[in-house]
Amino acid sequence: MTRVARSAPPPALAIRLGAATAASAGEFERALERPEAAQAERLAAVLRAARGSQQAGRVTGFERIRTARDFQDAIPLCTADQLEPDVERIAQGEPAVLTRESVLWFERSGGSSGACKRIPYTAQLLGEFQAALLPWLFDLARSRPRAWAGPGFWSVSPIAQDRDVTPGGIPIGSVGDSAYFPPRLAEQLATTFAVPGEVAHLPDVESCRYVMLRLLLERDNLAFVSAWNPSFMSLMMEDLERHAVRLLEDLERGTCRPPAGDGAERRGSAGGGGGAARDARVKAIVERIGFRARARRARALRTRWAREARLDARALWPELALISVWTDAQAQRALPAMRTRFPGVEIQGKGLLASEGVVSIPWFDAPAPVLAVRSHFMEFIDAERPDACPLLAHELEAEHSYEVVISTGSGLLRYRLGDQIRVVGHHMETPCIRFEGRADAVSDLVGEKLSASRVGAVLTRVTRERGEGSAPRFIMLAPEWGSPPAYHLWIECDAGDQGLECWAQKVEAGLLEGFSYRYARELGQLAAVRAFRVEAAERRYEARCVALGQRAGGVKPPDLDRRPGWKEWMLSPEMPAGNRQTPAAVARSTR
Repeated sequence: MTRVARSAPPPALAIRLGAATAASAGEFERALERPEAAQAERLAAVLRAARGSQQAGRVTGFERIRTARDFQDAIPLCTADQLEPDVERIAQGEPAVLTRESVLWFERSGGSSGACKRIPYTAQLLGEFQAALLPWLFDLARSRPRAWAGPGFWSVSPIAQDRDVTPGGIPIGSVGDSAYFPPRLAEQLATTFAVPGEVAHLPDVESCRYVMLRLLLERDNLAFVSAWNPSFMSLMMEDLERHAVRLLEDLERGTCRPPAGDGAERRGSAGGGGGAARDARVKAIVERIGFRARARRARALRTRWAREARLDARALWPELALISVWTDAQAQRALPAMRTRFPGVEIQGKGLLASEGVVSIPWFDAPAPVLAVRSHFMEFIDAERPDACPLLAHELEAEHSYEVVISTGSGLLRYRLGDQIRVVGHHMETPCIRFEGRADAVSDLVGEKLSASRVGAVLTRVTRERGEGSAPRFIMLAPEWGSPPAYHLWIECDAGDQGLECWAQKVEAGLLEGFSYRYARELGQLAAVRAFRVEAAERRYEARCVALGQRAGGVKPPDLDRRPGWKEWMLSPEMPAGNRQTPAAVARSTR
């Protein structure tokens, strides 16, 4: 008799999660069939939250706004910089500034002209996040139940970041990753976390990574990973091999001995500190966490390490079913390295989530992440007609690019997110999108969000502080891909080699004042700024711009050029002449 193979029953956690999130997922799926109506409901909720606030009081006829067109006519588009005065009032303790609701905490995010921006979180905003995250969890439980067969590694909150409090007593930073979920569901998820949220409060990236790895090595049944940039996971695996001997000793003994921080300094850590205070803080957190001894597993892994000189993720975690990370735009470049480190593990793109809100979520039945139409009210600026009235979700066309504008329950009204998306199709009646990159003048290789205005302010300050000799004839910062990527300072000046290095150090110090750049450096996702001397720099710059299609008369050297690939043009021994560069040279320089 032929035996029919039976698929394994779904894990108990997948069943429980499916039951807990089914109602929200059902509402989401119904909204996908009627995005116009779903978005009208979101606008009404956003308006209700803002009524009675200082913000609403500044808008003539706010109470009479009913439709999306009313909303667009009454309220101008805004940016984080324009919102900063209101955010500062909230931070000082003023009530009802953007909405009537109390602000629970601020999240940090990269600003355009300033070093950091603060995003207010209210109960309604959390509900809007949950209207997207719960359906995503349901879809995971339904479509990939094996991802819930064991513990998960959730790297959501920024690591090695102190929590702070504003003058008005509002926390900066959430209490943990589970804060984004309803309490009962958060309790369920917390029981599956392979790494507790307390690890994020260790004082430096080096100790955070070590403790994370030490905990993950205990879990041979790890089933799911949620991180942000793929490079985060690749760097974790590099650290695993760098500290393999020490980690395996700790695993065998049931101890945890994070290194003293020299690795963090070598990677260019901007913080974390050192000495007795740092060591005491690490010891206190490590003792609270507690660690298990896994002697047999340690011996088996040590044998493999001695034989192969590497610890493959498949050998470490054979049950790992899914990794959720960014996969669009610049994150694509980091995917091959992560795939090599995690062979055969399925990767799901996260969609587009920002500190301010959630734009799209992955959906297994859809061709790409679908708009989160039950979360915030969204508008879209047509990239080809930026001065036209922004379109609504149901008006988007396939194969067109748009800049995202969101309005949320935390009082962000018609807020330009600065992200550009492309519509690649529809699921039911709702657009499916891919993130293309920043729509504003921002360079964002790994999440550092360097804006032209920010870079300009740093270069101006450094030029003024340097003082000696004449001002540089040309100075420009540009990204360059590498392992890891970095920013190169192209400069034409009279300074010697030592002076050139001093320029790089000063610019690096200025950029490290920005939260997102500093965090990317602490994680090792970026190397430090390097300075290069250039002769006839403006001519070389113009030559490449012309070769790439710009009119020579319209070329203006910027403080920040977001295009990589300048080395071949700036350091070539041949002086560029007009636009005589070949197409092959252009192709090589833009790869």
